[in-house]
Amino acid sequence: MAENMLEVDDIRLSFGGLKAIDGCSFEVERGTITALIGPNGAGKSTTVNTIAGAYRPQSGKIRFNGEDITNLPTYARAQKGLIRTYQISREFGGMSVLENLLVVRRGQSGERLINAVFRGRQSKRETEALVAEANEILNTFGIYKLRHEFASNLSGGQKRLLELSRAVMAQPKMMLLDEPMAGVTPALIERLGSHMVELNRSMGMTFVLVEHNLEIVEKICSQVVVMALGKKLAEGTMAELRSKPEVIEAYLGGGAHERVGG
Repeated sequence: MAENMLEVDDIRLSFGGLKAIDGCSFEVERGTITALIGPNGAGKSTTVNTIAGAYRPQSGKIRFNGEDITNLPTYARAQKGLIRTYQISREFGGMSVLENLLVVRRGQSGERLINAVFRGRQSKRETEALVAEANEILNTFGIYKLRHEFASNLSGGQKRLLELSRAVMAQPKMMLLDEPMAGVTPALIERLGSHMVELNRSMGMTFVLVEHNLEIVEKICSQVVVMALGKKLAEGTMAELRSKPEVIEAYLGGGAHERVGG
C-alpha cells in the first residue's frame, strides 16, 4: 500500500488569464493531518476543489491511494473514499439531522426496488444497523439530541458538527475540509480539532484542511503546506515554518513574527 495517500503533481489551472494553480506539487502521507495555509488568493480552496474533482486541472496529475484520479468525476472519487466538506455548510435542510447521515451511505440493498420488495427483512436489518451507527456518530459529535430536528434549524456551529458527522458516515479514507473553523466560536474550534485528532488516532483517518487559524493548525497538524500565487512555497511543521523568511514575507506580512509565535 502506498505510503502517500495523496500526490499532487505539478497541477495547473487557469480561469481566463488568471493562474489559480500554477504548478502546485505536494504529498500527503497516509494517517496524517495536513494543513494548506497561505494568504487569500493563494489557490488553497481551488486546489482542494481540484483534488475533490470540482475542477479538472489543465495539466499535471492527482493520485489517490496510488491511483491516478485526475480525470475521475467527483462521485467516483467519493466512492474511493475521498470525501470533502465546504466553507459554507451544505446540509439537506428539509431532512432531519439523522436523515442527513443516512442518505450519504451508498450501496444499501434497500436502494434497489427488487431488494426492497423481495428482501424486505434484510433491508430492515440493514436500516436498523445504519440508524444505530448514525446515532453513535451523532452522539460522538454531541448532536444526538438534535437527531429529529430539521437540519435547516441548526445553528452555524451545529451545522459544522453535522457536516463533519455526515462526512464520517460516508466512510472516508481521506477527508478534505475547506476552512472548517471559519465563523465558529473558540470553544467549537477546540472541539472540532479534538474530533479530527480522535478520528485520526482511532480510525487512521487522513485529513487535508484549508485553515487560517494558525493556532489550531499548530495543535493538530503534523504537516503544513504553505501556498502562495498558486503553488507550494514551503512545507514542514509550524515550528519549522516560523523561521523561513519566504513564508513570513509572502504569507504573514507585517508583524508576522509576533503572529507566528502566537
